[in-house]
Amino acid sequence: MRQAICLSAIILAALLAGPASAAEPGMLQLAQASPAPADKKLTGMEAWNQLVGNSITGKEDGETLVEYYAPDGTVKSMIGNEISTGTWALVGDTVCFKYPEEEIDCYKLEVIGNSVTMTDSSGDGSRYEILKGNPKSL
Repeated sequence: MRQAICLSAIILAALLAGPASAAEPGMLQLAQASPAPADKKLTGMEAWNQLVGNSITGKEDGETLVEYYAPDGTVKSMIGNEISTGTWALVGDTVCFKYPEEEIDCYKLEVIGNSVTMTDSSGDGSRYEILKGNPKSL
C-alpha cells in the first residue's frame, strides 16, 4: 500500500510538472531512437524510445485513433476528428498519460518491429501500428 501511494505521488508529480524542456539530455536521446529490429521484442524504456517523436494508430471503440508522443512530454491524441492534448511520463518500465479532466492511465509496453502493444494494469492489451514522425500534424 505504501509503495502504491509513493508511486502514485511520483507519477502525479511528473505529469503535473508539465512537458519537459527539449534541452534535457534524456529527452533528446529518446527523440533520436533508431528503428526497432523486426524480430526483437523491446520493453520498458527501449520500447518507449521507439515511440517518442513518432505516432501510433489503431482502432479504439470502433474509431481510428492516432497519437503523437512529442519529446517534450506532450501527447496529442486524435480519435475521429476530436483532438486532445495531455502529458506523458515514463516511470520505470511503465508509461503514464494524463489528459485534462481524466484519470492517469499507465501502460506496460512491448514493441516488435512496427507494432506496439500497450497493456494496462488489469492486463488488457491493445496493439497499434507505429508511424514515423507526426503524419497527422498533431
